[in-house]
Amino acid sequence: MRKKKRSLPENKEITTVMKRILMFCPSFFGYDKKIAEALTNMGHQVDLYDERVRNSAFAKACIRYDIKLFHPVMDRYISRIIAENTGKQYDYIFVIKGEGITRKGLSMLREAFPDAKQILYHWDSLDNFADGKEKAKRFDRVLTFDPVDAKKYGFVFRPLFYHKGFAGKEEPAQYRHDIAFIGTAHSSRPRIVKALTAQCEEKGRSFYSYLFTPHFLVYLFNKVLNREYRDVKWSDLQTKSLPAQTVREIYDASRCVLDVEHGKQRGLTMRTIEMLGMGKKVITTNKLIAQYDFYDPQNFFIIDRAEPVLDIAFLDTPYQPLPAEIQEKYSLDFFLKEIFEFGVDAT
Repeated sequence: MRKKKRSLPENKEITTVMKRILMFCPSFFGYDKKIAEALTNMGHQVDLYDERVRNSAFAKACIRYDIKLFHPVMDRYISRIIAENTGKQYDYIFVIKGEGITRKGLSMLREAFPDAKQILYHWDSLDNFADGKEKAKRFDRVLTFDPVDAKKYGFVFRPLFYHKGFAGKEEPAQYRHDIAFIGTAHSSRPRIVKALTAQCEEKGRSFYSYLFTPHFLVYLFNKVLNREYRDVKWSDLQTKSLPAQTVREIYDASRCVLDVEHGKQRGLTMRTIEMLGMGKKVITTNKLIAQYDFYDPQNFFIIDRAEPVLDIAFLDTPYQPLPAEIQEKYSLDFFLKEIFEFGVDAT
């Protein structure tokens, strides 16, 4: 099935010199549209496409495991996009993740739009998908959210962002939850959520959890291959993702939020950065958070992934506000200015 281009109009009220951008991004909880809209609001023209030719479970598996027989399908998708945009003079080709485009597809884009600067942003660690290192060599500028990958491969290190939907703090008259977790039920997340839920119940505290899985077959796959799923029941999981506004309301009503990154990731999750925007305390398994410029032990509590133990006292201490310049640094607008080097010093 042919995908339709998601073209966003130029914002005429912005005086910034307009750039034309061909953008590829996985369709992921609406972040693709938020990024494109932010670029549009800066005064640029964006043609947005899903980087994956299809989003079926079969197609995602073929892309994730780099099944060579699926490559012609992926390449025909890129050919159609090139044909739709023939004659356009792009300033940038902006790819997020790049898992769904083959090396041949990248060469086709280079040949079709030779004057465009090609930028790649990794919001996943290279350990999580095949051929990432080779594909990165084909870009003019490569950035990553993973500090280990940045150092190892010479990429530009740039953490993720929060968008305006997660900016500002709403203080409820009374919190409904002491801790909240909303996320996909991968790796060790279900086990850690269960462990902390039990500790909260023992101390008379509340824990809200929403563990998501896209399909029953994914659950069965994890039951067979993931030892962490040994005690996970189908009834523990949800198959419908929550709207962003609902997520925001749950977080607003919670004292702090739990973050459990994928076992093969080192970069900070989107959830962690969004909590910076909200001014919300975070419990996390990512020990590398202590190396970031916003780290404050009053705002972040690090737990051990293997043996998670909660310090209940952490829940009751107030959040320590960040300096305004650090708060701005992690906003979506500043993120994009660093990606494209629009008026900021990007290193």
